[in-house]
Amino acid sequence: MSEIQQFYAGQKIFITGGTGFLGTVLIEKLLQSCRDIGIIYILIRPKKEKSVEERLDALLGNRVFDLLRKEYPEFSKKIVGIEGDTAKNGLGLSPKDYSRLTDEVSVIFHLAASVRFTEKLERAVANNVNSVKHVIDIARACKNLKAGIHVSTAFSHCVRKSINEELYPPPINYQQVNTFVEMCERVKWSEDVMESVTKKIVGEWPNTYTFTKAIAEGVVAEFAEDLPFAIFRPSIVTSAFKSPVPGYVFGTAGMAGLVYACGIGIVHVLLQDTSKIADIVPVDYVCNALISSAWNTAITGKACSDDVPVYNYTSGNENPMTWGKFNATCIYYKETYPSVKAVYHAFALNTKSTFLFGILNFLFHLFPAIMVDLIAVLVGKRPKMYQLMKNIRKAFFAMKYFATQEWYFGNQKIQQLWGQLGPEDKKIFPFSMRTLDWNDYLLNLVRGTRQFIANESDETLESARRWGYRLYLIHIAVCLILGILTLWVIWKSFGGIDVTSAIPSILSETF
Repeated sequence: MSEIQQFYAGQKIFITGGTGFLGTVLIEKLLQSCRDIGIIYILIRPKKEKSVEERLDALLGNRVFDLLRKEYPEFSKKIVGIEGDTAKNGLGLSPKDYSRLTDEVSVIFHLAASVRFTEKLERAVANNVNSVKHVIDIARACKNLKAGIHVSTAFSHCVRKSINEELYPPPINYQQVNTFVEMCERVKWSEDVMESVTKKIVGEWPNTYTFTKAIAEGVVAEFAEDLPFAIFRPSIVTSAFKSPVPGYVFGTAGMAGLVYACGIGIVHVLLQDTSKIADIVPVDYVCNALISSAWNTAITGKACSDDVPVYNYTSGNENPMTWGKFNATCIYYKETYPSVKAVYHAFALNTKSTFLFGILNFLFHLFPAIMVDLIAVLVGKRPKMYQLMKNIRKAFFAMKYFATQEWYFGNQKIQQLWGQLGPEDKKIFPFSMRTLDWNDYLLNLVRGTRQFIANESDETLESARRWGYRLYLIHIAVCLILGILTLWVIWKSFGGIDVTSAIPSILSETF
């Protein structure tokens, strides 16, 4: 076994957020590459419609585990669901589960978080700040703790243009933010008042997500300074490059969902600055770096008692790609992997102007959506296109802050970590962004949206290409009609030109 495989052999792991996109890929990678690993405990919050057992069964049935099912059918015996809630003290664990975790667990990955940019402050604090304190409390009680990793975001301190692998002062500390939330709950302000107050509290930070993530890092610095704990900051996590399946993506949220929407001809206008760096990282590389950083934290410890290691996992410093290249390449590869579910020819217009985006959004998104919904009503179906486009518009405005600016992310520790890996570990756990070919990655991304979002197999490719060609011809016809109509409107706007009456006067002036 490699060094990292030897380290994880027999280790019992505790993961929060294991049912999410990053969590499922992390679990698959640990089981796929570290077959001698011990039990992986996953914290699962029961929902009204699903029990913990049902949610665990749904996780195990995920296509991310298809390869494991073939090669290692017994893998599910190493996954144990633990009922709990990261927002509750003690993670809401039963006494039995609490004792089991603190007696057995040696490595902790805290992935759980509320990633909604528009999340209400009280919920964001509960899920992104208090959860960190609760996990650290469990870590402190663990008898055999070797490493704990808190997954933050590279944009936690996005108010700075240069972000290095170091701790920065939080905008407000753990006690202060909880005191404020408790006061708000007592006062019971209206939603409008609460929204206004939240904006003042959040200040320079663009949303409650980045704001609470910055506070959470302060929680690690304050309460885990004497523990083998590290902070891991990935940038924009997107589909897998190679593992477990090239292009693997989970759900329609995030960049992959927007790529899919553009590919099927729903979205045509993007609110971006195409000259800025798109700091994107593949989920499988992120998981490999996570696994490696936990190993490194365990074997090296800390430089000093108050030094919490920070790892910036980003791409812009090593292998930069602009939003312009990202968009153009994805649109180009849609010709290779089109969808039979496409509703129009794929093309994209880019602007960084909010005003211009509003105009183009109405012309290319909202107005067509209204027409589609009117037809739906006439044929007795439920209208839903307009609401979908409104939601997409909100997503664009939420992402504008990150798509129209760029940051310098220092990642020397990540590069040093890559250099520490032996040849075998570099093959098993690749994560150096210098080795990634963006063209190959984006081809896999486009293919992945087709396979995992649209649920289309390669068997439908030929029919999809024929359908895409028809949509292209329709697009050309629409452009010609609109061009002729525009010329006609301009002509009529100036009262037309009486060509026959103009000829005699021109001839008389000439001769």
